[in-house]
Formats: sequence, C-alpha cells, structure tokens
Amino acid sequence: MQRHRNAGFTLLEMLMVMLIVAVMTSVAGAQYRDYIDRVGPERAARLIGTYVLLTRSYAIQRRAPVSLVLDTTEHKMWIRSATDTIRSLELGPDSDFRIETLTMGFPGDSISFSSRGVCRECGLTGTGTITVAGEHVGYVVTFNALGVWKMAKQ
Repeated sequence: MQRHRNAGFTLLEMLMVMLIVAVMTSVAGAQYRDYIDRVGPERAARLIGTYVLLTRSYAIQRRAPVSLVLDTTEHKMWIRSATDTIRSLELGPDSDFRIETLTMGFPGDSISFSSRGVCRECGLTGTGTITVAGEHVGYVVTFNALGVWKMAKQ
C-alpha cells in the first residue's frame, strides 16, 4: 500500500516565514526613515542652490525680473515673474526633504534677479545665504550676485 504525502508547507512554517519578513520590514523601514532624515536637508540645500541659479536663468531668458520667493514658516518656495508662478516646491516635514528650519541671511522673503541676471539683494558684500536644517544636520547655501552657489555643512 502506498502512502500519499501532501506537498506543501505546514502552518507553523508559514508563520515563521511571515514573522521573519515582518521583522526585516520593520528594520528596513526604520533605517529608511533615518536615511531620509539625514539626507533630506542636504537634498533640500542642493535644490535651493539649483533654484537660485534657475531663477537667474529665467530672468535672463525672459528679459524681465524674476524672483525666488521663500516661505520660511510653511517651508515652500516659488520662482515667480511679475505675471506668473513659474515653479513651486514644498520642502516641509511632510515632504521627502523633511527640513525643520529654513532661514534667509538677509531681510525679506525673496531673491530677485534683474533682466541681466544680477541678484538685487546680494548688496555690497556680493553674496547671500540661505540656511536649511533638519533634525540632525544643517547646511548653508551661499550664492553670489550671478547665482553661482556653494553648499557647506553647518
């Protein structure tokens, strides 16, 4: 007489596999959140520097003044001309950037480039700064009157 053995997994084996997958997922999720918290402010600082240069490019291209407007309380920024909003971006804690503070190193809430591509707010020193900080790390974006920028860790 032949015995038939059912091929498959037992309930205990399936539960063990599910337990292992759950533990690995929770560890990976925690590491991903830590990664986003660490690199979010750096990515935001790089993006702000790029937006400074992009604002200058739009001003030259349109032959009209264009401004980069920063909302430091809502952590948002826009590139605006006199007639329309060209680009917008949210940098707050609910976004992928997760920054906690966004401050400008000069009075006002915007950086304006003339139709010739010169920053009006850079003044006598010829430079401006924007500081971006997360929970663990901060960066300073420094730019000159022509929109050339560099980033440094605080």
